[in-house]
Amino acid sequence: MEDKLFKYGVFTKNRVETFSDGIFAIIVTLLILEIKVPHIEHGASVPELLNAIRSLLPKFVSWVISFLTICIVWVNHHRLFETFKGINIVLFWLNVHLLLWVCFVPFPTALIGDYPHNPLAVAFYGVVMSLIGLSFFIARLYGLRNQQLLKDAMNLKAYKKGVVFAFFFGFLFYFAAASLAWVNPYLSFTAYFLIAMYFVFSFATKKLHTT
Repeated sequence: MEDKLFKYGVFTKNRVETFSDGIFAIIVTLLILEIKVPHIEHGASVPELLNAIRSLLPKFVSWVISFLTICIVWVNHHRLFETFKGINIVLFWLNVHLLLWVCFVPFPTALIGDYPHNPLAVAFYGVVMSLIGLSFFIARLYGLRNQQLLKDAMNLKAYKKGVVFAFFFGFLFYFAAASLAWVNPYLSFTAYFLIAMYFVFSFATKKLHTT
């Protein structure tokens, strides 16, 4: 069975991880490029420049949330790959599916920065984040159903808990946060930030193992 799982495993684990890390690094860098230096009519005017900077506040907020979220996704990606002893072609493409949504993050980040009062823009951001969570869930579920891919010393109870967390904390929570945009966009902004903070503090206490 193990030979069958790795029959088409033409990718070494290190190369897939390096490829993924490179993408994460690029996306984190690209996020800041959406914040442009404001142009004002009177270059020496402090009030005018201050007002221009204030108008960029939604962009700063969306950048911080996305920056933290991408870093969280990277940590979870690292933890996920630490559970596998090898990469077959199915797992490779599941990883590509995850990276696809990660690469898309700069667009919804710019969207909510430009249209912070538009519920569609704010909800769209949450939907993209929920799809990242869904990608993690699918990858983890594949590992659970093909346990030959997992390291021999893997704690299956902890791994199964990670699968459940990936569904609820990664997919459902972001989807629920996106739905709040139709009530009030700022509720979604707050939910996105609180979700990110939850993961940051969870990592600090080493209690959570998924996104």
